[in-house]
Amino acid sequence: MRRLVLLTLILGGACSDALEQKTSAGQVVGVVNSSDRTLSVISATDFTVSTRDWQSGSASPRTIDGRGHVFVVPLGAADAVGVSRFFTCLRGTCARPDYVLPLAPGSGATGAAIQDDSIAWIANPNLNSVTRLNYVSGDTTSVAVGVHPQAVVMVGTRVFVVNSNLSGTTPAGPSWLTSFDCCSAPTPDSIPLTGVNARVAVVGDDSLLYVIASGHRFAADGKLSIVDPKARVEIAVLNGLGESPEAAAFHPAGSRLLVASRDEGILEVNTSIRAVTRGPGNGVKPDGNGITGLAIDLRGRVYAVDPGGCGAPGTVHVLTAPPDYREIRSVAVGVCPTTAAVAATQ
Repeated sequence: MRRLVLLTLILGGACSDALEQKTSAGQVVGVVNSSDRTLSVISATDFTVSTRDWQSGSASPRTIDGRGHVFVVPLGAADAVGVSRFFTCLRGTCARPDYVLPLAPGSGATGAAIQDDSIAWIANPNLNSVTRLNYVSGDTTSVAVGVHPQAVVMVGTRVFVVNSNLSGTTPAGPSWLTSFDCCSAPTPDSIPLTGVNARVAVVGDDSLLYVIASGHRFAADGKLSIVDPKARVEIAVLNGLGESPEAAAFHPAGSRLLVASRDEGILEVNTSIRAVTRGPGNGVKPDGNGITGLAIDLRGRVYAVDPGGCGAPGTVHVLTAPPDYREIRSVAVGVCPTTAAVAATQ
């Protein structure tokens, strides 16, 4: 019995150390403020906040992607993309830290995936297309996809586009994915999904795609589709995500997919057993509030975006890793924050 206890302590300590050994120095969390049309940048080192502004009065930003030293934010009604860069000087040449790049008129840009240090893919829900954007030069090329695309994600060199299939704001039927290779002549194919109004997709630590379908309004029929990106087929569907789940992020501890819900807070899916383990009625609600966005830093801390009533500055709750979710800090951001992503300054 003594040897078993000792082994448990060693394994538990090793798991904890695996997170603690990763430093968050230089990491920043970008939070999109939809009413302010700004980006709040939170230091993952000391939780100080700075603000980036693209000076776009017609913007309606809701989504974001971060990679390396850059955030890319589709600006919705502005038919443009906001770019915020860090570490912008190299060999005496400096890039602009914050700037706006135009897209095709009527784009309604929503959803982004950064491919590398110069290319991002942007979903255009009003044009039923995605745009390959060189966010350094501003060059664009577009590819036709399905109806009302709202999200993009990449697995290797393959682009996956989430087609919500909306008529106005109402689901016209089940959603589907369009996929094609990023770096050759696009030959798109389609992957049917079970849920409706799919609008979020993330890549799991098992290299599968996890697609969140928000469902019908007031029907509490949110679902999770699990898609094999190699076979390009939906392999499992989990019900029980409640009313309009809005964002998702993988946590490095324990095959946990965290799902943000404005009504329920943080929900959890155990991807190893494919089950909803923290469902509606049991969500984590910091200060009793729902959550619209999530980001996770290298130390495993969870940044939960709390928009409040959208009449005053929102809050990002910095929480310890699950299952405890103990609040470390509460950080004020802009008005009506929606979601978040992680990038680096060094």
